[in-house]
Amino acid sequence: MCRCLKVSHSGYYDWRNRPISATEQRRQDLTVKIRFYFDESDGTYGYRRVAAELARAGESVHPDTVRAIMRAEGLVAHSRV
Repeated sequence: MCRCLKVSHSGYYDWRNRPISATEQRRQDLTVKIRFYFDESDGTYGYRRVAAELARAGESVHPDTVRAIMRAEGLVAHSRV
């Protein structure tokens, strides 16, 4: 596989064993919080309301980041009927 991708063996193992970056760790933490607020709303909160809930909880995050994470997680708001 390394030969096909033109990557050295040592480079591959260095990448594989590298610790998670601070950015990725923050994104994972935000994903847990976003999913919590989304589930608490019974799936009715969109990215704006979730971002507002995070702000009320003291979490500084841009709404576009919330939107991107929700999209990646497949969280789509539904209206109550």
